[in-house]
Amino acid sequence: MSRRAGMAARKKTPPTSGERGETPRRAQTRELVLRTALECLREEGLAGTSAAKIASRCELSWGVIQYHFGDRSGLLLALLDRGFESLRDSLPGVEGDSRNASERLRSLFEGMQTAMEHPDHQVLLDVQIELGRDRRHRAAVQKRAADIRSRLSELWRKTLPEFSADQVDQAERLATLGLQGLSLERAVVGRRAAHRMDVESLAAAVAASLGIE
Repeated sequence: MSRRAGMAARKKTPPTSGERGETPRRAQTRELVLRTALECLREEGLAGTSAAKIASRCELSWGVIQYHFGDRSGLLLALLDRGFESLRDSLPGVEGDSRNASERLRSLFEGMQTAMEHPDHQVLLDVQIELGRDRRHRAAVQKRAADIRSRLSELWRKTLPEFSADQVDQAERLATLGLQGLSLERAVVGRRAAHRMDVESLAAAVAASLGIE
């Protein structure tokens, strides 16, 4: 690559927050954009949310959005990162937990249920699906999804150390996929009268997979 081509390539790559030097004002602007993007996605849906619309709601120029995130996909990727962090942080801790296995499982299951029934969860799933279709971002999205799965697996194993890793992993996947399915159904058809019963049935199936009554 020639020196001129190398300089051109560097100009097209948005600087990272570390390269810019994060300041309180930059952090506030970044948070404002992410919060506004999430609100816009909730109200307008993914198809109706453009970078220009987000910039307008923030009363910022497109150049400011580009400075922080590069493009719309970069903004959505940052939003996905924040969503994964929020899910991880919302789950209950297990350090020093002296409750029996049934109570610990119930606490963990209910923590996941609360997180997945939050209105933002379906929004972030839509973002994940769209970015996963883009070959430029597919690897990054898959890496983040693998990371959250790894963190969930670790949390479940720490919560239920008296069971084998294989048993716990199967129970975690049953809980995760079941709750995601119920969350998707609720987003599409709304809350049904039987929703609570479905959740209880799923919780019982997860417990039964571990031999917990």
